Amino acid sequence: MHGSGSVAALLRDLRASASAPGEHSVLRFPSHRVDFVFDLTDRRLAAGDVNDPVASKVLGHARAAALELAGNGPVGLVHGDLHPANVLSGPRARLVAVDPRPTWGDPDFDAVDWVLEGVADPAVLERRVEELAALVPGMSPHRVLGWRRALAARIAVPRTCAGRDDAETQFLAALAGS
Repeated sequence: MHGSGSVAALLRDLRASASAPGEHSVLRFPSHRVDFVFDLTDRRLAAGDVNDPVASKVLGHARAAALELAGNGPVGLVHGDLHPANVLSGPRARLVAVDPRPTWGDPDFDAVDWVLEGVADPAVLERRVEELAALVPGMSPHRVLGWRRALAARIAVPRTCAGRDDAETQFLAALAGS
């Protein structure tokens, strides 16, 4: 994972480059992205012939929480798929975001994959969120943690259904259930 200073600079750059979309903007609102990622998870589970009522219930609650966050937060440019595989090292060691799934919504959404990457301990997660929020003006630790809770289910449920039982999957499943 890149250092928190580099990630913070990338998140600040994304936030600073945002201007309100015009009347004919193609940018959608975050509820569209939330539905997309949860529908994708549902399709993947169905393709794997997973019909687990507990998993469906957890995903349903997580989708509702994510839609609530999407509907009541700050508004700015959101990359929408900002995880380590979609970030390259650019000129002067600056990080460059690629492969966007842009929306117009809560920019704190983009921090979730960065704070969750490789974490299996609540204290480490809390510390990562606080450190990143201290470096990114306008970032809300409370909202990042809310997004983290809602999106953890989307990651944990397919892993659990596939039989994964590593520490990170257990941690994500616990987050999803909280």
